[in-house]
Amino acid sequence: MNDKPVLSLAAGYHLRAKPLCDGRVGLQNFELRAVAFEEDAAGHEEFQAGKYDAGEFSLAMYVALKSRGAPLTAIPAFPNRKFRHSYILVPETSPLMAPAQLRGKRVGILSWLNTAGLWARGVLSDEYGVRPQEIHWITPRPEKLDLHLPPGTRIDVASGDGTLAARMLRGEFDAIVVPDFPLERGWRRLFADSKEVEQEYFRRTRIFPTSHAITFHSSYLTRNPGAARELFAACVRAKNLALRDDADATYSNFAWNRHMREEQRAVLGTDPWRYGIRGNEKVLTTLIRYAGEQGLLAKTMTLDELFVELEEPQDEPAESG
Repeated sequence: MNDKPVLSLAAGYHLRAKPLCDGRVGLQNFELRAVAFEEDAAGHEEFQAGKYDAGEFSLAMYVALKSRGAPLTAIPAFPNRKFRHSYILVPETSPLMAPAQLRGKRVGILSWLNTAGLWARGVLSDEYGVRPQEIHWITPRPEKLDLHLPPGTRIDVASGDGTLAARMLRGEFDAIVVPDFPLERGWRRLFADSKEVEQEYFRRTRIFPTSHAITFHSSYLTRNPGAARELFAACVRAKNLALRDDADATYSNFAWNRHMREEQRAVLGTDPWRYGIRGNEKVLTTLIRYAGEQGLLAKTMTLDELFVELEEPQDEPAESG
């Protein structure tokens, strides 16, 4: 009879979580029940509703809720990271070619609390001098929290049929900021050379933006204080297995897997997905700064207030031929 406490996890649908879901990586003192959600929003909502003890969760929403005293606690495991220059999109026929041209334009976003949008707005301000107050933001639904937006910020709610991309292509928006690339055709990236721009951004800032963190309901950790340490260590092992699989040209579906891997390692190093606070201080403090500047926080937050303090094992993934 298994008398271990159950730890249910709403995981993301990606290689860094797959070993947690398929049983290759487990926990010593807990029975891990991890479910991969193809739709991030569904996993986040089910975790937040209390259907899972822990979950991969939006960092923008987490810091906003935590600053309001929500009973949530994150561990420093960051399984979803993307550079966000590539996710500022315009119609193929748009005359917009540069960030400065977004001033005064209608830009669709899923929510002010969406982490992709948080990073995109911060990058536009820091890198190109285009402040959030200079853009007309439009969301499809009201925000879930009362926000303290900077003076001059303009956000309108405009419900409509279809995705943000579909609505942009019908002319409702001049541009959109999205967390994932749309299925619709007829759009292009605002930054035509976005990969080169993002690589130069990383070389200069050392920031690889993170969107999610593994988060617990605090009541679970009160009952099971060892769960944070065990799940963090398991997340590290799962991530390292994913990095090892990346090195295997037979495992990958990409014909030029090795070329892509070598290019990425030349720019981002051997482990751009590093977990833990150590080595991620700049990306995390930048995210917190953006959240404060953009009105998400009810009070100033520190890393110590947001993340459980843990030992941070970071064994290098094995090479594979």
